[in-house]
Amino acid sequence: MAKTKSISVFYHIERSRVVPPTPASLQRKEEWLKEIQRTIESDWRSRIVQVTYRLINPEVEQQRKFFNGPVIDYYTIQSAEILEGEVPRGMHDRYRETILSDVLGYQVELVGRTERRRKSTSDYTDTQQWHDFLETLRETMFEPNGYEFPDSEAFWEMEKKHGYDQAKKISIEGLQRRYAAKMR
Repeated sequence: MAKTKSISVFYHIERSRVVPPTPASLQRKEEWLKEIQRTIESDWRSRIVQVTYRLINPEVEQQRKFFNGPVIDYYTIQSAEILEGEVPRGMHDRYRETILSDVLGYQVELVGRTERRRKSTSDYTDTQQWHDFLETLRETMFEPNGYEFPDSEAFWEMEKKHGYDQAKKISIEGLQRRYAAKMR
């Protein structure tokens, strides 16, 4: 089987037109299909590729990305006092769960299973829901602890100039410098 089990191509929909995926995206899709085709043992053991069209709100996806990136990292760095380097993935995931449990609800450990009794951020389908969630997070988890909350406007301006990964790195390094100075 191919290394990647799924691939996404995006159509940009405007009121007056539909902009198809870039030629590079379509080429990547074709290469992915050919990779799958090379792994098929015989004609009677075929594979099926499911195509699902799903409408995505770019602003909601941007806020989700901001929460799962800079917001979680800012909280983790300040809670765990990480003064340099990247946040380890496992620690990032644990702090994300802590935040979600504290702000959205909790999980109950039952005999043989865990039952989730909290909302999910995947239910947030409009920007106002995300705004309210991030404001609640800022007011309940960051401010009471004296933690700095990332500036979303500054972050997205930096992202336009440097790309997401580099903007995140620059933002994190700036926080770590400010936090180290504050600790002295």
